[in-house]
Amino acid sequence: MKAVIVYDSFYGHTRKIAESIREGLGKDHEIVMFRAEVKARPDLENVDLLIVGSPTQGGWYTEPIKSFFGQLNEFSLKDICGVAFDTSTYSDNHGFVFGTLTRLMGNAAPRIAKELTRKGARCIDSQIFYVEGKKGPLLNGEEERARHWAGQLMKKHSKTKA
Repeated sequence: MKAVIVYDSFYGHTRKIAESIREGLGKDHEIVMFRAEVKARPDLENVDLLIVGSPTQGGWYTEPIKSFFGQLNEFSLKDICGVAFDTSTYSDNHGFVFGTLTRLMGNAAPRIAKELTRKGARCIDSQIFYVEGKKGPLLNGEEERARHWAGQLMKKHSKTKA
């Protein structure tokens, strides 16, 4: 199986989650990890699983991820399983006003999943990984949770292919 992980990261937390996902997918697969700000787009030919992640910024994914999606045609991801993830803070970590705004704005992962679907992918899952405050660190256990989640993605992917 061939998997591509596309991510963006401001403080390094989304990169750490992407690396943990790569580890969790296992060594028996061809896995390409790609930072979205790099101009060259990965070859999506014969890709089985496309995983896209971003920090949540104002409820959205970042400009480099928007640019990545902008390079794709409407059905570019046909026959590819898509997966979305983001890094975000718990809205409870903030005061009432900021916490309420954070809950209202939402997270990047559901928006990434929607864009994957719009580009033709079958989005099989999305996940939010949590950071303490704006600059982190990642909450304890999030990297392990990402590795475990990646293993579950392999099972979901196998079921969708059957």
